[in-house]
Amino acid sequence: MSSRNSIKSQFVGLTVFTTVLFSAGCTDSQQNPDQSGVASNLEWLAFRVRNDASVGLNEDAGWAAPENTAADILYDQPFRFRVQVRASATPPEGHLSGLQYRQQGQVWLPVGFAEFPYPDFATPVMSVISTVAYINGEETGRLLGSAEVDWDDGAGLNAVAFTPVWRAGNDAVEWEWPLVIRRFSDGPTFAEDGAIFELRVVDGYGQPLTGQAVAELRLNAPPRHLGGTFIETPGRLGPYQSDEGHLYFFMEPSETDNRFMAIKSTDFGLTWRETNGARRPVADDLEGVASVRTGNTIHLIHQVSREVFYHAFEIGSEESGLDAWRVDSQSIATPDEPPTQFADIVARSDGSLVTLYGGATRLFLQTRSAQGTWSAPVEIDAEVEPVLSGPVMATGPDDVVTLAYTGMDGSGFIRHLHPDGSLSERHPFSTNLGSADSENGAIIPLVVLPESGTTVVLYREQNGLLYERRFSRDGQLSDPVQVAPLTVVTNAVDSEQAGADLILHESTLHLLFIEEQSGSIFHSRSDEAGIWSPPRALIENIQAGWVRGSVHLDAAGNQVYGFVYDAGSTGGSGFNRYFSILL
Repeated sequence: MSSRNSIKSQFVGLTVFTTVLFSAGCTDSQQNPDQSGVASNLEWLAFRVRNDASVGLNEDAGWAAPENTAADILYDQPFRFRVQVRASATPPEGHLSGLQYRQQGQVWLPVGFAEFPYPDFATPVMSVISTVAYINGEETGRLLGSAEVDWDDGAGLNAVAFTPVWRAGNDAVEWEWPLVIRRFSDGPTFAEDGAIFELRVVDGYGQPLTGQAVAELRLNAPPRHLGGTFIETPGRLGPYQSDEGHLYFFMEPSETDNRFMAIKSTDFGLTWRETNGARRPVADDLEGVASVRTGNTIHLIHQVSREVFYHAFEIGSEESGLDAWRVDSQSIATPDEPPTQFADIVARSDGSLVTLYGGATRLFLQTRSAQGTWSAPVEIDAEVEPVLSGPVMATGPDDVVTLAYTGMDGSGFIRHLHPDGSLSERHPFSTNLGSADSENGAIIPLVVLPESGTTVVLYREQNGLLYERRFSRDGQLSDPVQVAPLTVVTNAVDSEQAGADLILHESTLHLLFIEEQSGSIFHSRSDEAGIWSPPRALIENIQAGWVRGSVHLDAAGNQVYGFVYDAGSTGGSGFNRYFSILL
């Protein structure tokens, strides 16, 4: 047990040492003292993969496969990798060990540290992550290899890419790393189902050890898994369904690579991948984003700090079969920076569009003709208080558009935009929405009842509860009704919006909301104004951040409320998933 006292102390000062020594596949003679291309005096004796990343460091449990055999791993789900190595001799500077990975046939790359699900600087395909299963430097017991080989303690690595300097000679030493392989990563890159990743142990010069050649990992995504990062938006994002049944949704590849991606499922939400990635829009910073569909075109509005962009995506028709970004980052306005980026967009029956977005103190209306010409922005409520934010819209019969928005004094307003461009009187529907920036997005997506033209507005008040009011075509507001006894999350991971979604199926309203304390997603329905079913838990204890859905068909042709939700990414990536409930 000669190295027991030195293991923990030698974690100190590793950064400088590893920066100098460690490189990916380094073979330069000035850095690599061994021209054979393999690590001197080091042998990789054994490995094993754990797919249960929660077990204790020295538990003989949670294994994905037998020792020294390939393992099946899921994207965006942490796993652990344990190795046993031995040194036949020890140089004065000691030994240092790390990992390299590659997809089959590609170059070897170092496995560095990048937290999951929320990395600090970049989102690589594979990385070392942190774990709550053990502390960094906790000593390892013997779990691998032959009991006849002499033994010395190694350690579990936690949020550390490299081992401490170690000097155990002729003794087996075990190290264990927590790792993750991501479906989407910076680039953006996408890892296919069935991809094979290889891991190997290297020394401080990036040279592979003798003994075991590689550890093989076979990767697949869990069913209904998207990965990537949710767009921060109070608007609708889909899923949209083509005539062929394909589903489309919009998201970012990662928190550190926040660009548009159109994600497509050709098997009713079971698997997802990007479509037309070569033409994705150049404008990034996806926060104030909303979308609406006309025919096979999905129109998107996108507000950044001091500019508003329009994009258009075409769903592949049965004739062409091709999906395509048709409009890329068309700049339509440059307002002063709003307190929070919010925007919404709706379509009228003639194909024209109406968008509403924020400025420094006011909201701006802007329209696009069916021929593609944008009007000048029109500031609303220019002469009256308070400062405005949080716009949402919906189109009703005869192209009457309902506008609802929040005031920075905690108020909420609703009104109509008529086809001739005139605005009705604004009506206050609440004075208790909250006055902090984080409460700006208190109104969830609006629904207009097609027969009556009545708008259903659900909103979160400062007490955390959801309320319903109905706004008639002639400007009458019903009394407020509490929707559920559970409080609803707001501003999850700095999104500045209430965590809920509302859709209409036939004559029934369906509500999804994220309960504030548990982060669970609940479902409630209403067949009559002001009467809601008791909330039913759908997906529990996930610390959800966002949810957006729509009515579409499943594989059996049944109508479902299908939705994409963030299952607890804390604003990072890898937690977007699809779920549906039968209607």
